[in-house]
Amino acid sequence: MRLSGFLVRKFGSAAVERAFRMDYARRYASQRRLAGTSLILIWTVVVIRDWLLLNTLDPSILFHVGYVRLAGVLGMALPLWLMWGPRAFDERWAARLICVVTLSCWFALLGLVNVYPSVRVGKEIFPGFFVVLFLVFTLFRLRTITAVWLVGLCVVTYHLIELLQYIWDIPTPWTHWSTNGAMVLMMYFVGIGVCIQFELAARREFLFRRALRAAKARVEAASRLVRQQNERMREVVREKERFFSSAYHDIQQPLAAINLFIRSAQIKLEDERAASHDLNVIEETARDILDMFKDIQDYSELGSYVPHLSPVDTQAVLTEVCEQYLEPAKSRGIDLRISVRRRPPPPIESDHALFKRALSNFISNAIKYTSVGGVVVGWVEIGARLRIDVWDTGVGISPMHRDAIFAEYYQINNPGRDRSKGFGLGLSIVNRVVGILPKHSMRFWSVEGRGSRFSLYAPISKMTPVIGTDDRKDGACTSLLNGRYILLCDDEPTVLEGLRRLFLSTGAMVDSAESMTGIEAILAADSRVPDVIITDIRLRDARTGIEVAERVRQHFAWAGTLPVAFITGELVSPHALRNFAEPFVLLRKSSTPESTLAEVSRLVAVQRPTGFGHVRDP
Repeated sequence: MRLSGFLVRKFGSAAVERAFRMDYARRYASQRRLAGTSLILIWTVVVIRDWLLLNTLDPSILFHVGYVRLAGVLGMALPLWLMWGPRAFDERWAARLICVVTLSCWFALLGLVNVYPSVRVGKEIFPGFFVVLFLVFTLFRLRTITAVWLVGLCVVTYHLIELLQYIWDIPTPWTHWSTNGAMVLMMYFVGIGVCIQFELAARREFLFRRALRAAKARVEAASRLVRQQNERMREVVREKERFFSSAYHDIQQPLAAINLFIRSAQIKLEDERAASHDLNVIEETARDILDMFKDIQDYSELGSYVPHLSPVDTQAVLTEVCEQYLEPAKSRGIDLRISVRRRPPPPIESDHALFKRALSNFISNAIKYTSVGGVVVGWVEIGARLRIDVWDTGVGISPMHRDAIFAEYYQINNPGRDRSKGFGLGLSIVNRVVGILPKHSMRFWSVEGRGSRFSLYAPISKMTPVIGTDDRKDGACTSLLNGRYILLCDDEPTVLEGLRRLFLSTGAMVDSAESMTGIEAILAADSRVPDVIITDIRLRDARTGIEVAERVRQHFAWAGTLPVAFITGELVSPHALRNFAEPFVLLRKSSTPESTLAEVSRLVAVQRPTGFGHVRDP
């Protein structure tokens, strides 16, 4: 057996040791109280037995025995009474009170040894010592260190009293001292061994319960996290259901209108009547669908967008955005203006495109929900930050909607999904923009029925923004495509034909193919070097537009790196093309034809013109 099984060591941490002592006192408080009460009850019963016994044997010593018994009861009762209070839960106080109870009983027993008839001591008094030792070593559950010195003091005083009786010639049999003293000493060592095992077991159990509580706490924390994740997942599911329900409705409505007006236009054309109104409605409705998909595209791309911070001319952006929304505001009969100040606002450190988009969404949202009054754009310089405010006199936002207005597809007072009020992505896009831009934040204030103020906070830049000039108009840009050779690839025949006609209308020469096989056939014809490659990203037969572009670039490697315009209907981030060699541009099928032509023209404009004679040298 290892010696460590009989050694009691404190915990290495003082905090853990204090926690153990507190736990030890709380666990055994009731047991200690019960043991002390039992001791007093036994003592009282023995007092009655003493009165019956000594009244017949020797009534002269009855009062002496009674005084000793009374002193013992008082010595035990007072600390036991204190143990019924909160001191029982403090190990130091509890140990002290138990020591007082034990010593009071022990010394009372030693006093009885001196006054009791010597012939009756071994039979009447000596068992009391064993009862006290039993209580100390078992029911009182004293820690080992306390039991060692307490019972050690009791054993020493017992032998000292026996020795004094021998010295003072008090008639006491020698065998009484030797046998009873030896038994007391033996019980001392056995009791200490029992105390050691009790305390070791208590310490192991404390560690086990502590580890169990910690594990339970971790499990509960993990359970809370899982519940939170499940709640978030349920919220995501609800948002997706709301998104798809709203998107389905918002797509079905204009498609139904387009079908109806196409039918009306066909009837008018068959009757040789003008159908320009129907065609205008179809065009406007199709533009609504494109706008909706552009919002979805913008919202999706923000997840992987890396902001490009630079000094931004705040006044120029405010003016540009307000001019952009002057006509929509006039069409609704409301006023849109910028608050006049003595000096222009300072430049800010931001991403020009994201800042402009956030401000545009604020103003657009204010115009849509304002029917009377107007919208005012202003700014306030607050320390090192600039606050841009968009005030409106619209419907306002009730408190019940204020936590939900930044959710996707959430709209106030639009149960019929009126497309003139947008698609519910404006404020959610602003919320994402603010989360992407460092040191930017957003606040809003609103009174239902009176209007709202949305504020965008941005850090003031210490540098002057660089003002770029680009006088090239979209018409001039598209004229750059005249005479250029364009290679098209799209697996959707109608889209491919539409793109072919679009670029033919600019005077460009166009070859088109629906797959890699068609591209290979064009390359085999040894045609001229294309000025630009325009391809869809997803093609049939598990091929991609990236592979098509790389194949064409490889075929004409001697002509340099050809520009590529990827056009897709998927929510693909430009970050996904980070490994593709520039120059290239990512276009959306939801873009307007004018925007597509302008982007392709800009891509071609920065490249060296190839011309008709740009062929491989023999």
